[in-house]
Amino acid sequence: MAAAHGLRLLFDALGNGPLSEGPFCRIICELHEDWVACVGDDAELISAKHRERSFGAYTTVNMLVTKGGFGHLFGRWCALLEKPTCRLVTTAGLKNKAKDLISAAVTLRSQRLGKVPMSLDGDQKAALDDFVKCLLEYKAGEQESGLPETWTGTKEQPVTTPTQLHIEQAMRFLAILEVDIDPPLRKEVAHAAPTMYVVPVLRLLGHDEAKAAHVWNAVLGLFRERMRAAGPMPHGGLPLLMKWRPAANGQANGGERDLVSRIVAIPDIVIAIKLAATAITASFSPPPVLPPTRLGLKMTAGGCSDNAIERGEQLRLDYRDFWRAKEEVDHSARLEHNATRRILLRISDEATEAVRQSDQQWGGRLWTEIQSRIGDTPVTKWPEQMDEELALGGICDLSSRCQVWFSDRFDVEAAMTNAQQGQVA
Repeated sequence: MAAAHGLRLLFDALGNGPLSEGPFCRIICELHEDWVACVGDDAELISAKHRERSFGAYTTVNMLVTKGGFGHLFGRWCALLEKPTCRLVTTAGLKNKAKDLISAAVTLRSQRLGKVPMSLDGDQKAALDDFVKCLLEYKAGEQESGLPETWTGTKEQPVTTPTQLHIEQAMRFLAILEVDIDPPLRKEVAHAAPTMYVVPVLRLLGHDEAKAAHVWNAVLGLFRERMRAAGPMPHGGLPLLMKWRPAANGQANGGERDLVSRIVAIPDIVIAIKLAATAITASFSPPPVLPPTRLGLKMTAGGCSDNAIERGEQLRLDYRDFWRAKEEVDHSARLEHNATRRILLRISDEATEAVRQSDQQWGGRLWTEIQSRIGDTPVTKWPEQMDEELALGGICDLSSRCQVWFSDRFDVEAAMTNAQQGQVA
């Protein structure tokens, strides 16, 4: 869906004239939320919640605040001085009180755009009151919740009773909130995306619509690379988002250079589209080469097989999804997460000492040794619902954060740059 949003930014920009004359558009991955869509100085925080059909629909306001991520979105919005808009993209539907809350958001947005005083009544007013109550209870009194002290209070004096200021701020948030429900499921996206998201852009650019599938793979690969290899943010701070100003030439300024590995700019998407749309493809052409990642480069340097690398990349994403879903509904899961990280670091340390050699590659043996040691670890050591595969994904996640290596250390950032330049060449 991040790739779809990037294509939408490009589609809108093309409709407004030459890209060089319009505002600098880009998507920042894995920053405040799953991604942030930026057009010039305007930003929209976007939270994506993939739910299988078995999850059903959001039925209560509390489900939207916790499992739907509204609590986290509200905290980020407050920290950014109420400047961005917000959006939830989810495969789950809406029913009952949850539907009433989104109906209230639609009403408030209409009032905001019409520049009339905002007010609600009936079921919408009841849903608003429930929303305020749920926010006051959302990880109350805990700094990590992201909500300002006006909502959490202090440990000695927690806030429990809503005031008119709480109600008004909640209304302002709902007035800038959008909810996209029922996008294509993962198994449907590969078939639907080229037609739904790529063809309209190809028509504006004048490229062959028959290349839509190749173009989609190229754009999707670009976003996967930014999502997977974002790495730590050296100088990150929430308020900085609203202080970034892109240069007139469409290049990231000094503040955004620290985030370059997280940013997909519209010019990047255009280049990916042109390369994919103009490439000469044979009947049995190989799939597009995905951009390099830190994990992939490290495993390659250690002599791991392509199959192991592909498996490691997928397990890493599964591991991150596991903790993201767990921490959404249980704040204490962060303590479990840290404990699991310590176990995995110990396993990787001991496994490295067991297989490391100075005269030949040892990454493949380390990959096997780590799996063996994870298998020997008592099940009681792992969090509930975590299996051996997810634990291995944790090792992969640590490697992507430069805490686990499959060879002697090397300049992985330089290697990424060289690999990217080689792909372009």
